[in-house]
Amino acid sequence: MAYIKSHNFSTDFVQIPEWFITDYMPKAQGGYTKVYLYLLALTHNPPEGGICLEDVCKSLDMLYSELIQALKYWDELKVLSFKEESEECFELNFFSLNPSTNPKVTASTSSAVSQKPIIGQTRPEYSIDEINLYKDNSHDFSNLVRVAERYLGRLISFTDQKILYSFYDWLHMPFDLIEYLIEYCASMNRTGMHYIEKVAINWVDEGILTLEQAKAKMAADKRYFKILNALGASRNTITPTDKKYMSKWFDTYKFSMDIILTACNRAITQANKPSLNYVDSILTSWYNEKVKTLDDIAKLDQVFESKKILAQPVNQGGVTPLPNKVAKFNTMDSHDWDFDEIEKLEREYIERKLNGGS
Repeated sequence: MAYIKSHNFSTDFVQIPEWFITDYMPKAQGGYTKVYLYLLALTHNPPEGGICLEDVCKSLDMLYSELIQALKYWDELKVLSFKEESEECFELNFFSLNPSTNPKVTASTSSAVSQKPIIGQTRPEYSIDEINLYKDNSHDFSNLVRVAERYLGRLISFTDQKILYSFYDWLHMPFDLIEYLIEYCASMNRTGMHYIEKVAINWVDEGILTLEQAKAKMAADKRYFKILNALGASRNTITPTDKKYMSKWFDTYKFSMDIILTACNRAITQANKPSLNYVDSILTSWYNEKVKTLDDIAKLDQVFESKKILAQPVNQGGVTPLPNKVAKFNTMDSHDWDFDEIEKLEREYIERKLNGGS
């Protein structure tokens, strides 16, 4: 999981800069403002263990990519600083001074953030008469409404119909892709139309514009989720860090799923908290050893066990000596006693006692 490193100001209220409200909030879309305000509040009273970005996504009902894009938007405007400290940890700092007074903010930065991707555009508004006209004159759209009702298990409201039609009219998604989108979201028990809309925007933002591209993405995601589940990470989002690791194992190392799952099993048995980073260290070592199959892994294990045996001390007979637990007693000097002489002296002593001697 990805976490944010922040500072605790220990206050009972959150101070929002006036310049943010007057100069930046009116120009930003509502989702970006929501991210700014929510995280500003969390950094003042962060939860124990840090701010988890996946938890923020759930609280704000946002996609992970949408959250990251909002943070990068504010970072480019110099409203806050959002930096990747490690592969699973980000640093977030909010600025108290107006960025417009900061000489480090250049004109090129301002022009870069003005070009918003499609996820930042506004969905068109359709009237009820327009939607009814589309349904009457478009067999594909009316069929899409019936398909959506079947997958989502409910009647589609007028508001939902507007969102559905926007996928075709605004996002330019073909109808077969929209049907697949609804089927995909329903398979994850995410049947809210606003969530489906966010997935649609995310797909278009990633360049997924055909049914074939969507199926290829889902096939890749299915592989990723299988690996995450093997590590006990049950979640329905895949972060860029997750993809970075797993794409390397499949595309660069050319490992099969069996080999990757074997590494996951070893990570679980060898580490208290198995992570993708730990699995990566195992797979990287196998890649350096030219591993191609599970048999190659078994051979490496045999070599490792042989080296452990050879490292143990052995005597000339080839038998490993047992530890000498009584060695410390063998260092005492032995006594060279004459027991016959002792017996003779004992008899003489007894005779003297009987005769009243001393």
